[in-house]
Amino acid sequence: MNKLIAAAAALAAVAVAAPAMAQSSASTTGTGSITIIRPLTITKNADLKFGTVVRPGTGSGTAVVSAAGVRSVTGGVVGLASGDTPQASQFTVAGEGGQSISVTIPATFTMANGSDTLTVTTNNNLTGSAGSQTLSNALGAAGTLVFNVGGTVPVASTTTTGAYTGTFTVSAAYN
Repeated sequence: MNKLIAAAAALAAVAVAAPAMAQSSASTTGTGSITIIRPLTITKNADLKFGTVVRPGTGSGTAVVSAAGVRSVTGGVVGLASGDTPQASQFTVAGEGGQSISVTIPATFTMANGSDTLTVTTNNNLTGSAGSQTLSNALGAAGTLVFNVGGTVPVASTTTTGAYTGTFTVSAAYN
């Protein structure tokens, strides 16, 4: 038994004294992933129309089209039933369902009649921040967001008569 204990002690001493053998190579695996989504498109469904109004005899007022498409007038401006029917502009953004997007609508734009101009201040019916909108449906399905843009335009007794037109650009991007 003493020989067995001595042999075990000698083996343990050699194991402690011997250097560990290092591995000459190692490996592991990694993975890659990608999610492919639909591109965004934006379509104009309707133009912003203030209709026909009569400028005030004195002073100034406004013609307003709400994002719901309802026209109102102030300050002696009179809205007529003739001419274009007042309406808000409407846009549809389409892309990948459930994705967060930013919508950009200018705060103002200019309408011109020759060298005469009017500045329109816009309003819209987006809920919350325009920079944080969500397309309908879920990933894997088409999604949309429909929104309207209205505006307010000043009309003074000195505003030149005639037809005023202008354009504005609405855009959308994935966040």
